[in-house]
Amino acid sequence: MRLAFTNRGILKKLSIITICYNEPELEETCRSVVNQSWQDFEWIVVDGGSNKETQEIWEKYKSRIDKFISEPDTGRYNAMNKGIKLAQGEYLNFLNAGDSYFYNDALKDIFEGKNYSEGVLYGNESFVKKFELFDVLNVMPEKVDKQFFYMATIRHQAAFIRKELFDSFGLYDEENQVVSDYAKWLEFLEKGVEFRNLPYIVTKFNLDGISVKRKTKKIALSERERIINKFYSKEEIADLKDKCKKYTKTSYSLLENIFSIKDTNDGTRRVVTILGLHLKIRKGKKK
Repeated sequence: MRLAFTNRGILKKLSIITICYNEPELEETCRSVVNQSWQDFEWIVVDGGSNKETQEIWEKYKSRIDKFISEPDTGRYNAMNKGIKLAQGEYLNFLNAGDSYFYNDALKDIFEGKNYSEGVLYGNESFVKKFELFDVLNVMPEKVDKQFFYMATIRHQAAFIRKELFDSFGLYDEENQVVSDYAKWLEFLEKGVEFRNLPYIVTKFNLDGISVKRKTKKIALSERERIINKFYSKEEIADLKDKCKKYTKTSYSLLENIFSIKDTNDGTRRVVTILGLHLKIRKGKKK
């Protein structure tokens, strides 16, 4: 275990928590952090004991990393919880290795000269998939409620969560492998936490990540169903299933509702589905 502290005792507006294990796109993530024009944040890295190549990349950015751990963990939420325990910022942002901020002024636009009272701030994001060109932004609704979370979710990459919420309601459930953050949104909503929409494109979401890989779809489906049964009544589920069918106007299997990419009948658009959220995208040309 290797742990380094700098700026100890200085309370920051934001803690960026990056978890990583042998991520090939790590360099892009690091660049997007160090190139932010607003730097009033601490950067916490929780590495799962990555290989030499990954460690060499971390070494390049060690002067900007405030707290660093490299040791085996039991899963993504175990790693994220380690980061939460180290964090001293007012808000926390989980920018996983492989993801990046959409532009260099993203954090400046959100935080410089601004104060928020809400527990969760959430913004828009761009979907990115290797070898594909998507000219689309995932524009989040002004307000989120139980109906929204039944059909979709908030990406933690594009969200900022008050640290005190984890102090009050506990850390992520490490029994879930893929969608424990989804359960936490519903818990926050149930506890009366205020959510605030941000009119900014915050991050690029990597569609090649763990939550959308084929081998994790079944796990995600099982976990999500268990979470829904915990936070929704049978009556609510029946009603929302009907609304979901009317909304999508197409047929999706349970696995396809977790993640799928389909073309429309006329071939002009691509429908990207992630955790029940269906996005119609104008097809671009492949690079």
